[in-house]
Amino acid sequence: MIEYIKLFLPRSKKEVKLEISLPRFYDKNTKFDSIYFLDGQNAFKDSHAAYNRSIRATKYMGYMASITNTKLIGIAIHNAGSDLGRINEYTPFPITNPAEEEWKKQEVQICHDFCDDFVQIIIPYIERKYPTSNNRFIYGSSLAAVTAIYLGYKYEVFSGIGAFSTASFLCKDEMDQFIHQHFKKNVKLFLYVGKRESSDGSYDSKLYYTTSLELYHMLKNKDAKVRLVVSESGIHSESTWEYQLLDFISFMYYDNIIYRS
Repeated sequence: MIEYIKLFLPRSKKEVKLEISLPRFYDKNTKFDSIYFLDGQNAFKDSHAAYNRSIRATKYMGYMASITNTKLIGIAIHNAGSDLGRINEYTPFPITNPAEEEWKKQEVQICHDFCDDFVQIIIPYIERKYPTSNNRFIYGSSLAAVTAIYLGYKYEVFSGIGAFSTASFLCKDEMDQFIHQHFKKNVKLFLYVGKRESSDGSYDSKLYYTTSLELYHMLKNKDAKVRLVVSESGIHSESTWEYQLLDFISFMYYDNIIYRS
């Protein structure tokens, strides 16, 4: 069951669309863990997705809940829509490696405002409306993976982060510095990357892989709770990310993949 909500964000000075995925046997007397999805229009339904293909998260949340006896709800937050709007909303650091001239108009404060609204407005609203636990996870892909890591380490809110095909090469030095300053050992981080990734052809196809590997090693040296999954044939798309969701959710609860024989 999916519920739809529109919520005004005061710092961002805009309305945001939310999709809430509830289990079939939803019970208001049961506490649920929560997964928040950035680029939320691409989370649950193909018909809502930007490229007509979602990550179909409800299927995998339901499967994991059934075999682990956990209770999960998903909260998908739609992005700003336009290319520059998404750049502004999902880039907490100045872009030093822009692919488009328009990206030079980036305003970092817009992302900081959005992140404050996320923590101070969206999460409290969800937790007043639905019976949730303090066990919260955040998912983001590509540029939104940078935002997910920022949210997960900046605020004392999330238990775990799923960062898929992280576009950290756009702002690598500032992001590395941020992680050194704000890294939280108790927050799990799941990293996924494919070796055939190039989001628009503007970048070397090895960039996603090499920067994800560097990020993994940096965090591993900090004794982080981090896992990296690499796909030899993975491309930059929801159809690829879908098949890593079970790894992500599994790692949030366990140290091993539990659904494969």
